[in-house]
Amino acid sequence: MAGLAAASAIVLAAGPSLATECVNASKQVEAGIQILLGPDGIEWTTPGLATRIAQGLVDPDTGEGFHGLIGIDFDGDGKVDFQTYVVGRDDEIPELAQFNGPSCHGITNVGLYFTECA
Repeated sequence: MAGLAAASAIVLAAGPSLATECVNASKQVEAGIQILLGPDGIEWTTPGLATRIAQGLVDPDTGEGFHGLIGIDFDGDGKVDFQTYVVGRDDEIPELAQFNGPSCHGITNVGLYFTECA
């Protein structure tokens, strides 16, 4: 339970930067996520993420040390509706990669994805 609460802090700390970051529009939304955030908070994490939090490798207060995929369940049905990244330098994929290609295929910017694809 403590691992879930800690993981919730990771997502909340990363949240502001996620709104303008990226998504892989070609990837199945549930593929590879490490944490699922729903309307009521954390729905689950992988055992590996829970272990990294417990070992102090991921800071639950700041999100430092977390790099990976976050799934979001908008409607609370326990299924991933959307995923985004916390990866790369400054925890983001470079803007050139986000905007250099088709809007609805491959890596694309979240805002562009919701505007043109969703």
